Amino acid sequence: MLCAIIIVDAASTDRLLRVRQIAERFGYPPKKVHGHITLATYTGDDEDGFISSCKAILSKLGKFPVYYDKVEAWESMSGVKSFIVAVPRKEHVIVTLQKEISRDWAADLNEWTREDNWNPHTSLIHVPGIDISDVAKAMQTEFEPFVAQIDRIEFTRVYENEGKWSYEIADFVELQ
Repeated sequence: MLCAIIIVDAASTDRLLRVRQIAERFGYPPKKVHGHITLATYTGDDEDGFISSCKAILSKLGKFPVYYDKVEAWESMSGVKSFIVAVPRKEHVIVTLQKEISRDWAADLNEWTREDNWNPHTSLIHVPGIDISDVAKAMQTEFEPFVAQIDRIEFTRVYENEGKWSYEIADFVELQ
């Protein structure tokens, strides 16, 4: 699969990492935070066409801010709150960008990145099958809203092999 992702600036990624580190108090080992927001997860066969189409959409776009408002615990497929995310506002720029990509490629996007299901977020921690609501509450207490700068969109291939994930940047766009 190929993901079109918004890359969050380094200072904001560091802020998200500091929030993630709160989980260490609860016995969850330190882990790197990948400062990004997934716009679309493409599962079709025409990666070059998908990237070209997205680049055409992005050509109209300059650098923009993303406002992170809160931290939330989300339920996983099992119904347990095992997923903690930092949630940005659904501002006009990212909503419009995602909507244009989804409109053009809906049939080839995974269900979570189609326009009607998409919820922008940055993953902080996922502990399958374990309710980590208490960790989320601690993170919420210490979280302060902030503005991240976005000046890069990447197209990243995601591979899964025996439960291990690997990533490869296929292409990117530097926003002006």
